[in-house]
Amino acid sequence: MSDNYDLDDIEDRAEERLAHVEFDTELGKQMARDARRVSNGELSRAAFEEKYVDDVREEFGVDLRGDSQADTEPTPGVPPTESKASRRDMLKATGALATGAVAAGAGSSVAGDLVSGSTGGTAAAQSGGDVQMGMVVDTETCIKCLRCVQGCKEENNTPDGHFWQEVFRYRREDKEYEGAPNEENGCDPIQRPCMHCDDAPCIEVCPNNSRFKTENGRVLCDYDTCLGCAYCEVACPYHVNAFVHDGAPDYLGDPESNEDYEPILDDVTAEFEDEKYDDQGRWIAGTPPDGSCSKCTFCAHREFDDEQDGSTTACEDVCPVDAIQFGDLNDPESAPRQYLKQKVGELDDGEGDPKEYLEEYPDETFTLREDASDPNVIYVGDDPSDVEVEAVPGPTTKDDRGLEEVDRTLH
Repeated sequence: MSDNYDLDDIEDRAEERLAHVEFDTELGKQMARDARRVSNGELSRAAFEEKYVDDVREEFGVDLRGDSQADTEPTPGVPPTESKASRRDMLKATGALATGAVAAGAGSSVAGDLVSGSTGGTAAAQSGGDVQMGMVVDTETCIKCLRCVQGCKEENNTPDGHFWQEVFRYRREDKEYEGAPNEENGCDPIQRPCMHCDDAPCIEVCPNNSRFKTENGRVLCDYDTCLGCAYCEVACPYHVNAFVHDGAPDYLGDPESNEDYEPILDDVTAEFEDEKYDDQGRWIAGTPPDGSCSKCTFCAHREFDDEQDGSTTACEDVCPVDAIQFGDLNDPESAPRQYLKQKVGELDDGEGDPKEYLEEYPDETFTLREDASDPNVIYVGDDPSDVEVEAVPGPTTKDDRGLEEVDRTLH
């Protein structure tokens, strides 16, 4: 794959996504391009920091190298404060955070964007931990019912119009289909959670390290410190990040407010009566606050729940055909590894790197745009990256499930 392909979505995406944030759009474009180069090994992190440290300090009042300068060199017009949360309030009060609507990453064109990549080399991992939480998603078993989309929204109480799990449907030009495009046997699916990449561009581009990788491989955001610059939206090759400007829709707290909505979890709001913090005091789950960027967390809050251990996700729990398997990809006994073993086969050495499946079983497994970030979602099924595809709306739509769409098209 050419370098230009890896970056060709950045220009238009930056113009669209950064139009309503009061930070430098050109800086966002440049940093997003180079963040992807860091992720795929073309540019060192040290060179990236040297190139942008002064610009980031001038624009955001923070040190890109990791030592926040917010208390001594605040964003112009924003007085420094002791509290991270109060600094966020001050940023919003002075207009340094966005107030307008920004598209949430849905739409028919995304399916084509996702499946048109290919696999390739990767850079050194951002996390050296022994555990790497990830998913195996079976596109052949998926029935496109969108229960995973609904379960995710209920569990995570996500903002109005935001869907952290998506199921895009498409038709391949090289395949004969038995049914019409809006019928179950008339299209193929691609599920799109966050990929929680080994080499995540969103981490590289974040000006103040609000985006980070945990010891077990999740890529999360500290909502207390997120600046709301939306640069992560531009840098992510999977388009999973979304700027928050509205709270969760009413029907999640009061299903009767939408007569078309039927909850599928026992209690759609119990998880998020309050913000959820990790063991280091970072606000990593709960409905993201206005002026932040949100995305799939692999249900990270379950790690800090007395009744759960973080070994499952909502989308996995509600899938009626077990097409989603979540767990430690590095553990041969984990659910995703066992699924690969049973559905695809064993690795030559039995307990090797899970990414070896992509090399040993290239006709049965694939990832999306591995060249860009080394993702930790492995798909079972036919890789559509080398064929022309057409996005289709069915067979089940969000409207069918009572999930309200919000038009976030920028004008």
